[in-house]
Amino acid sequence: MTAFFKWKPAYDLGVTAMNDEHKVLITIMEKLYQQHEAKATFNTLRATINELQDYTVKHFDDEEKFMDSINYPDLKVHKIIHADLLKKFAKHKENFLDSKEIEGSFFNFLQLWLSAHIQGIDMKYADHSKTAPNVA
Repeated sequence: MTAFFKWKPAYDLGVTAMNDEHKVLITIMEKLYQQHEAKATFNTLRATINELQDYTVKHFDDEEKFMDSINYPDLKVHKIIHADLLKKFAKHKENFLDSKEIEGSFFNFLQLWLSAHIQGIDMKYADHSKTAPNVA
């Protein structure tokens, strides 16, 4: 079976710690997709959605600490974007808990998050980190 979510060279930020965390996120997203395709139980899907949500919160926190360590000028804006992504994630999770099914729009949201957020938004702090003095 072909992977729906997979690491792509275009996601490489040149920041090893953040790349590693993005790879974990992609692995959990793919696990959720494969479970969905295999018609896993509600409890199995719920556990994976919770795992993805928990890791996302951890990742966003780590990412914001990294941006702070490099004095990234758009940290405040990036935090707002993270909060918005978490709200959208929570809405998709709520829909799942209500309907007991994962809608296709949830996977579309995750796919967009990967492509637009990592390649667009995250790439900005990655570029800044290359020129920032005293990078952690």
